[in-house]
Amino acid sequence: MTTMRKPRKAALFDLDDILTDQAAAFTAWAAEFADATGIPLPWLMRAETCHAGARHAFTDLKETFKIQRSIASLHADHRQRSAEVVPVRPEVRCAVHQLVDDGWALGVVTTGSPNAQRRKLDVARLIHYFSSFVISGEYGIRKPSEALFQVVLDELGVDGPADGVMTGGCLLAVISGGQRAGLRIVWLANGRTRRGLDTEPTYVAPDVVETSDWLLRNPPPADRPSALSLLGG
Repeated sequence: MTTMRKPRKAALFDLDDILTDQAAAFTAWAAEFADATGIPLPWLMRAETCHAGARHAFTDLKETFKIQRSIASLHADHRQRSAEVVPVRPEVRCAVHQLVDDGWALGVVTTGSPNAQRRKLDVARLIHYFSSFVISGEYGIRKPSEALFQVVLDELGVDGPADGVMTGGCLLAVISGGQRAGLRIVWLANGRTRRGLDTEPTYVAPDVVETSDWLLRNPPPADRPSALSLLGG
């Protein structure tokens, strides 16, 4: 007789600009930095939008204002402090709490400084909801490698990718890798639109709250044969 069982379902999330509000964190850091250094806040805010990465912004900052500190030191302090001023968002906490209550195992898939990334999740009061926290650099695997997502699924004890959903904002680095790993995909578009060759997500949502609502309405298949039964046990 075939034994049917309920699978363990997993919701995976990118961190920056998905679970955490990086724009608000940058604004808080910039206000503190401007107050401490006298550098105009509008200049800092413009630099954040004009440069592709923080290191380039700090190179420009040092040259423009003749700062004596090293670029590496400026970048390290920014990385640590911006993690400490990530805002708590009660609506996001409520959304992930509902998923855990519904039986979802939660994981984070991200890049960046391990200490800073974990600190963000802790400051946002979300860390205790997540059973797996995988930072690509710690495993020598970079997004969009599907191996990164397989690490999280394994740690969460999920049978396979059919039981998992990945939520992220970057179609190339997050969404395409999750799709190649066999996961369903939720894209937080944030006003962006897909181009012709971009990966097509399973669902497009504006934020984590609507993502949670969609996941609660669209779980993995309720029953399937156990691995033992498929082997004739």
